[in-house]
Amino acid sequence: MFITNSFAQEFEWGSAVQTNITKDEVAIVIKKYVDEKYPQKVEAYKEYLEKIKQTKIEKYSDSTFVDGTLMWQDNLTNISKQFNILEYKIYCRDLILANRKDWRVPSYDELLNLIDYQKHNPATSQKIKYVIPNKYWSGSKSLMAEDNNWYVDFKDGITNFTSDMQRYNIRCVREISKKAGEY
Repeated sequence: MFITNSFAQEFEWGSAVQTNITKDEVAIVIKKYVDEKYPQKVEAYKEYLEKIKQTKIEKYSDSTFVDGTLMWQDNLTNISKQFNILEYKIYCRDLILANRKDWRVPSYDELLNLIDYQKHNPATSQKIKYVIPNKYWSGSKSLMAEDNNWYVDFKDGITNFTSDMQRYNIRCVREISKKAGEY
């Protein structure tokens, strides 16, 4: 963290120091010290990071951030094209969106996190612009039938598995970098 590194000079840490404390524990102590001693600077830094995040979200209007770790594809393809298993794996693998090439098919659990069971037609409260009440593929195979994959129906949140040759909608996903400010 920038602030932690900025104030690290207030602590001496050399090879002559004998301790059982790990570097991670030291980082926690430094972070706590900085948070308590410089709360305004910590808050200003958090606001700075949030502004960077919002700028990037606006820049990549063809995708949407659902949570802190995943970036979801959100464009006309999500409602206009349907794929079978071979097609959707190739589609997500080859997708270049938001200047990124690391898109993939979402797992069943990831896709299910987009469902809001208090909503209907579509059953999502997320800020997804392009969604229709239809079935969307996940990349998760059924354990009961080898040639079947799970899907999530955005009409009402019902899930099931079906033949890999069925044609359903797709919504690709990618993981957001853990480095501050990188998407």
